[in-house]
Amino acid sequence: MEAGNKGRGNEKQSRKTFRRRLDDMIRTLRGEILTGQRRDGEFLPSERELAVHFQLSNKLVRAGLEELVAEGLIQKLPRVGNRVQVPPSGQPVRIRFGYHSTLESDVEMERLLDGFHAAHPGIRVQPLPISFHNYHETVTEYMEAGLLDVVTMNYNNYERFRSQGSLAMLEPLEPDERIFPFLSEAFRQEGAAYARPFVFSPLILCYNLDHLAEKKVRWPREPMEWHTLIRLASRLTVENERFGFYFFLLSINRWPVFLLQNGMRWDGSADGAAEAVERIVEGLKLCRSMIYARDTFPTYLSGSDADAEELFREGKVSVIMTSYFALNRLRGSGVRFDVAPLPGGREDKTILMTIGLAVNGRSEEKVASRTLVDYLVSDRTQAEIGQLTFSLPAVREAAESESPGHPERPPHFRMFEERTDTFRLITELNLSLAQLEAVMKEARLYWAKLLSEQALKRRLAELLLAR
Repeated sequence: MEAGNKGRGNEKQSRKTFRRRLDDMIRTLRGEILTGQRRDGEFLPSERELAVHFQLSNKLVRAGLEELVAEGLIQKLPRVGNRVQVPPSGQPVRIRFGYHSTLESDVEMERLLDGFHAAHPGIRVQPLPISFHNYHETVTEYMEAGLLDVVTMNYNNYERFRSQGSLAMLEPLEPDERIFPFLSEAFRQEGAAYARPFVFSPLILCYNLDHLAEKKVRWPREPMEWHTLIRLASRLTVENERFGFYFFLLSINRWPVFLLQNGMRWDGSADGAAEAVERIVEGLKLCRSMIYARDTFPTYLSGSDADAEELFREGKVSVIMTSYFALNRLRGSGVRFDVAPLPGGREDKTILMTIGLAVNGRSEEKVASRTLVDYLVSDRTQAEIGQLTFSLPAVREAAESESPGHPERPPHFRMFEERTDTFRLITELNLSLAQLEAVMKEARLYWAKLLSEQALKRRLAELLLAR
C-alpha cells in the first residue's frame, strides 16, 4: 500500500515538473516573439530541438506550440515548420521595475527607460522607485507577491538575501565579460551570478576648490593620513560660516572604512576575537578624534542624518567623505570641486559600493525582464550613464572611456582607474550586517562619551562571541 502511494506521489511530482517545463517553453517563446527577439516570418527551431532544449517530449512540445498557434503568435506549416507571426498591434508585455529612488538622478533612470521603450516597443516598463528605508523588506515582500519582475540591488541588499538564504528568489543570470571582474564577483555565489552589475563607486573625498583658494591651502597630491586631513580641514573652517570636514557618521557605507583600513578581519574564532576587538576600537577611536577635533567637524551633526552633499552644496562644509553616486547631488550647483582618494590607515583601502540588476525568479515575464537587464548594461546605455551623470558604469570600456563625459566632471574624476586595487567589499571584515549594526549601536554610545573604552571593548567581545 505504501509503495503504491509512493509511486503515485512520484508520478504526480513528475507531471508537475513537466508542466513547469512546458510553461517555461511557452513563456520563453511568447516573450521572444513579443519583444522582437524572433522576427515576423522566421521559423522556430524544430520540435526535436525544442524538446531537447526544454527537456520535454515531442508530444508536450507540440501541445505547447498549439497554444501559441491559438494565441496567433505562430503559424503551423505542415512538413515545413512553425513560423513566427507577430501580431500587427498586439498588447505589449508589461514588467514592473523596482529601483532605489536615488537612481532617478544617479543614472537619469527616466531617460534610460525612455530609450528602452524606443528600442523595445513590445515591452512596457512600469517604474517603481523605492526609498532606501526598509528597501530589503519592501523588495522581498513585492517579489514574493509577484509585484516586481526586475529590481536593483546594492551589495548590502544582496548580502541580506544571501545571509537569509533567499538567493533562490533570484533568477541566475549569464556572466558578462565586459564588466569589471571585481564587480561580477560581488554578486556571485557558488559559481552562479544572481545580479548583473550596473553602476559602482568607491568611497572618496570631495573638496571645495574655492574654499582652498580662499585660505591659500594646497591639496596634497601625494597620499595623506587622516591626521593630515584633520589639520588641513581645520584651516578651512570659518566660525559661524562653515566647517572643514564632514561625513554621515552612522552610514554603514562610511564608518566601517576605518575598520578596513586597520586591517580588521575577524577569523570567527574565540581566539581571534580579542585582536578583532582591538582593531575595531582603534578605528572607532580615530572616528571619535575627528568628531571632537577643534574647529574641524560639526559635532552637533555627528549623530544626525544631515545630508553631507547638501551641506557641501550650500558651502557649509569644505571637505566631505562621499561617493561618485552622491556627487550627482552637486550637478548644476555651480560649486567648483574636485575629488581625491581617502587618506590611508594601516592599509590603503576604501569601501566598494555597487548596484546590480536582478530578475525575480517568480516573474511571469523572464524574457522581457532579461531584455531590460541586457539593455541597461548594454554598451550604449552604459556610455550614456557616463555622459549624463557622475556615476561609474559597470562596463569597463564605458567607465574608462576617453570621452569627456559630463561637462561638470571634476579635474581628477578619473583617479578611480588607478585605485581599483584598493576597493574592498564591506564583507571583507567577516562581520555580518547584523553584527555591524550591533557594533554601530555600541559605537554611538562611545562617540557620545557615554561609554568608556574599556566598557566598549568588553561589550564588543560579548557581541562577537554571542551565538
